[in-house]
This record gives sequence, C-alpha cells and structure tokens, in this order.
Amino acid sequence: MGTSLAAAPAIAAPAAPAVRTDVVVTSFDGTPIHTNFFPATGLAAGQQAPTVMVGPGFGLPGGRLPGTTTSTLIGSIGIAPLRNAGYNVVTWDPRGFGLSGGEAYVNNPAYEGRDGSALIDYIAAQPEASLDAPGDPVLGMAGASYGGGIQFVLAAQDQRVDAITPTIAWNDLTSSLYKAGSFKSGWGALLCAEGTALGQLGSLVGNQGALAAPVRQACKEGLTYPNRLSPASIAYFESLTPDTMFTSITAPTLIIQGTADTLFTLNEATRNYQLISSTGTPTKMLQFCGGHGLCNSTAGPDRITPAVLNWFARYLRNEPVDTGAAFQFIDQAGVTRGAPGYPAATGALSGTGKGSIILSPAAISGAVVAAAAAPVAVNVPIASPAVSTSVLGAPQLSLTYRGYAPQGSTHVYAQIIDKARASLVLGNQVTPVPLVLDGREHTVTVPLEEVSYTVTAASRLVLQVTPATSVYALPKATALTSFTASVTVPTVAAYPAIP
Repeated sequence: MGTSLAAAPAIAAPAAPAVRTDVVVTSFDGTPIHTNFFPATGLAAGQQAPTVMVGPGFGLPGGRLPGTTTSTLIGSIGIAPLRNAGYNVVTWDPRGFGLSGGEAYVNNPAYEGRDGSALIDYIAAQPEASLDAPGDPVLGMAGASYGGGIQFVLAAQDQRVDAITPTIAWNDLTSSLYKAGSFKSGWGALLCAEGTALGQLGSLVGNQGALAAPVRQACKEGLTYPNRLSPASIAYFESLTPDTMFTSITAPTLIIQGTADTLFTLNEATRNYQLISSTGTPTKMLQFCGGHGLCNSTAGPDRITPAVLNWFARYLRNEPVDTGAAFQFIDQAGVTRGAPGYPAATGALSGTGKGSIILSPAAISGAVVAAAAAPVAVNVPIASPAVSTSVLGAPQLSLTYRGYAPQGSTHVYAQIIDKARASLVLGNQVTPVPLVLDGREHTVTVPLEEVSYTVTAASRLVLQVTPATSVYALPKATALTSFTASVTVPTVAAYPAIP
C-alpha cells in the first residue's frame, strides 16, 4: 500500500510596509501626539533606512500626503523627495494643533522638545528604521518655520538627532516679534488668530485649546493698546532659545533662510549660524528669495531640495558628497554666490540727509507683513557703486533728532528702497527705531535688518525714515520732528557665481 504525503503549507512572504501608518505617540505628560510614518519608497519587508522627521508650520498638522514635493514660497522639502531618496519620513501634529492634544508652548524644550524625544523613541522601535545603536535611529530633521524651530530645540537636547536642515526659523522670538520694543502686529495678528482658530477646531477632537497660557497672554498684550509685552512675557520667550541651546548643537546643521522673510529675518539666521558654527559643528547657510514674505521672483527654492538631500547623504549615509560652500547667498535675480563663511564687508555705500516730518499714525505704509515705499518720509539718497556689487549684511543707521510729544517715547521706521526698481523695499524689510521726544536733541545708532541684494550703477537706493508701517503696531505719539540721518550699507567681495 502506497504512502501519501500531505502538501507542506505555504509560508507567506512578509508584507511590504504600508505607504503610511497613523499612530498616537504618548508623550512624557500623557499628551497624545498624532504621528504619521511613511516608509522609504520601495522599501521591502525586512529592509531598513534612515529616517527624517519633518515638522509643520505653526498651527498646522503634520503632512499626510506622501506625494508632496516642495513649496516654492517657503522652500521646505516635501515628503516625496525624501522617500524617493531612500528615507523613511515621520510627520506629526505638534501639541495643541491638529489631532494632537495639549496646548502649544511654542517649541518649549520642556514640552515640544520632550514630545520630539518621545517621537524618536517611537522611530527607534520601527522595523523599517536603521539604527546607530539600540534605541538610537539614524535620524535627520527637516521642516520650515515652526518645523524649523523645533529642530534646534530637539538637536540641542537629544543627541540621537544626527543632522538638521532648519528652514526660515528664528533665533529669539522676542527680537523676531518685538524688536526694539515695537510689536510686529501684522504677523502677530496672523499667528495669534491662527492658533486660536485652530484650537477651537481642535476641540472637536478633544483638544481643549491651542495656545498655552503664557502664549495667550503675550498675544493679548501685543495686540491690544498699548501693544507692549510685559517683562514676564519677554522673559518667557527669551527663555525658550538661550544662546547655550545653539552652542550645544553637535548635529551638522544646514540653515536655510529667505532674503524676503519679514517674520524671521536674516538677522535671526545669521545669529544661529554664528553660534552653531562657533563650536566647530559643521554648519552651512543657504539664503534664497522666499520665506515669510513677498518675493517677486522664484529665485532660489529650486536649490533647496538638492541641498537638503546632499546634506543628508553626507551626514546620514556618510557618502562622499560635496555639500558646497559653507555660505551661499542668492540675489533677487536668482544668481547664487558662495563663500567659505559669512562674508566680511569689504566696502560700503553711504548717504546722508535731513528733513522734518510730522510723526502720526495716519502716515502709514506697507502691507500687513511686508514693507512698501512710504509716501511720507525723510528720504536720504545712497551713493551707487561704479560696478555691480553685492550688498550683504546689516546697514548701520545714525539718526539725530529733536521733537516733543506728551507721550514721550515712540518709534519711527527705517527702510531702504531701490527707486530704479519701482521703489522696491530691499528684502521687504523695515526696522523700528525707538525715539524719546522730550524736546531735546538725541542721537541713536542702530543696525537695520540685514539685506542680501545685488546693486548696480543704475540702482537708486534711498533710505526712508517714516512715521508708521503696517508691519508693526502704530506709534502712539504725534509730533513735528526733525531728523539728520546717515547710513552705511555694507558691500562684500565679488564672489563668483555658482552655476
């Protein structure tokens, strides 16, 4: 009698990772953080890849769509280019926003920073994530604005972060939103209103409010008369990003900043670049025409994705990739130039002039978040160069003035326009200058917001000192005031263009 053998059961091959996995990561204080995990494109079951965390802008949820590429305005790299380059991507809804719980403390190391560490713990446990050591994934970070700021925070306090590429982020929210004691009401209104509105939306899914108490208090102070932040609010925001936070970062850092960004200006990025690079941490700056502001050119965003991918290839994969010059700046025509570090001034353009104007809240210029040529101003012509040259850095203004108002203190606003380009304001930037109107003569010397601009012999630069701008809160004093102004605009060597 013959013997019959039963067929062996088939062994199913491991399933490939899902395109996106949604999970809730519980943070240190029990706050649920809604998280999205996207495996690298084509990653087979059992394979591993480095992971990149991509944070969203303020008030926004984490990216949900695997096909997103790059924003030409903000310039942040999208999910698809990272996945296609072989990286897992993790996005999340920061606390206080989207489907996450809690309230937003504005990238506070004690809250959002610890949320980030909980996310790293989650990543380290995923079978698709390559590791440097148990519990320590091979990890990079990307993202713009709020998603840029969290990178500094997390890299400073969690050494498992291996490389960061913060885009259009800040150094100090006090100097960003309350420079020289003048509240940046245009951006402040948008940010505070956005946070509140999204907090109400979040209540539908269990979120009891977007903004934490110290943030709500600062919004109230900045947006209501007399538009002044209290010492407690100033101290809170200054505590979030001390210099020691930046100097403790050891993860190689690619800083990407917009030359037309009026929320987080070039000054903020320059300070970050100087602090991080001062310790020997590999650091690169890439400027582009874009960010939080109005840019009449698409110059530069196309360079961001390859720059980020090269940075991660070098510092996550240890590939012998050329990441380019340590400092790259892109002018308004899209021409990129590179330097071995922050370019030192080699010359200057200057101008002097005087005049009198009536300081009045009615003499307002500009759009909500961008400066525009002022119809009422003391106008000071600035000499043009004999040949084309790069203006880069902070112009220096010296202002001697006399006036009287019962309120005593107020601000005027300084900006530089190019009359040869329809009175374009360089970088959309305007700087508050504090005045004391007690009837006596005073002199104040201040740096203006940094600019990055190519000037030619045909340029007609003019300094404007104007009573009011919609970018900042309206001044409180009305007075006839006389001014004598001098300004120097730094120029740098003719660094060769990068193809």
